[in-house]
Amino acid sequence: MITFFSNMWPDIIAWPSTSKKEGGSTIFRSLCNFPKVIGCLDGTCITIDPPGDRKDDYIDRKGNISLCLQAICDENRKFISIFVGHSGSCHDSWVLQDSPIYMRLPSKCGEYYLLTDSAYPCTQHIITPYKDNGRLTRAQKNFNRKWGSGRILIENAFGILKQRFRQLLCHFIRVCCVLHNFANGNDLEFTFSEESEEDNDVNNQIPFRSSIVRDSICNELQTENNLD
Repeated sequence: MITFFSNMWPDIIAWPSTSKKEGGSTIFRSLCNFPKVIGCLDGTCITIDPPGDRKDDYIDRKGNISLCLQAICDENRKFISIFVGHSGSCHDSWVLQDSPIYMRLPSKCGEYYLLTDSAYPCTQHIITPYKDNGRLTRAQKNFNRKWGSGRILIENAFGILKQRFRQLLCHFIRVCCVLHNFANGNDLEFTFSEESEEDNDVNNQIPFRSSIVRDSICNELQTENNLD
């Protein structure tokens, strides 16, 4: 059974077609006013049994023995991309840059982009919030609020996944992601907490990078809201 579901994951956890991108971006626009969003990216740690060797490599910042699960979800909180296998001690940005999806983002996203937190680089296809240094403009604060309204979906997806499958083990992660998509497809109701999956480690963030795309969105939101 595990092999059956594991073999299905490339078909079930699939990147959206052009038409689905258009439909998804419309829903994201209604959620956060951002144009051209097709998904949210983040990573989470999955607790595992201690490995036989190199145990310390798997200790995450919360002190647990874990593996990293990187995922991208769509507007329905379905996973459209996953990458699993790195130890819990790895930083999210490093996991992303080592994942197959990273170099393929230009062709995968095209004119669209993903929302993620400031642990990741801000690029043409990855939009992060403005770092709050105490001097944010009204437009930037407005941008961050609306960004949060969209990006919360990946935290919801991880929360639902972990509550559905509380005993996740390394070789079950892909299977559980497939089952998660099946459950969402059948409109199964599930309660979950909307608390942040995990706090950002401010001291471990990579240097913040400016983004022409992000600034363009910020200016558009400023115009729509008649901000000074």
